Amino acid sequence: IICRNYRYLKAEIDIIAQKGNITAVIEVKSRSSTYFEEIAETVSRKKIKLIVSAADHYINSHHLDTEVRFDIITILKRNNKFRIEHLESAFYHF
Repeated sequence: IICRNYRYLKAEIDIIAQKGNITAVIEVKSRSSTYFEEIAETVSRKKIKLIVSAADHYINSHHLDTEVRFDIITILKRNNKFRIEHLESAFYHF
């Protein structure tokens, strides 16, 4: 993890991590129920656009020359138990 809660204009990136030549931009979503929809599906197009904009700013301002991947980590809490899922390449930046 190289950065947490990175803010740019109206956007916030929860986690920016790097391993090798890959920079992962990660949105973390949590819920106590999946009754209405899957947690990862709650990331809207508008939110994705904001995350991509913030990631672009971070990458350029830190002069990083890496592949960028957009992930979502979901945390579901039920009866004091947690289920964590890491969705790699959850969305694309084009």
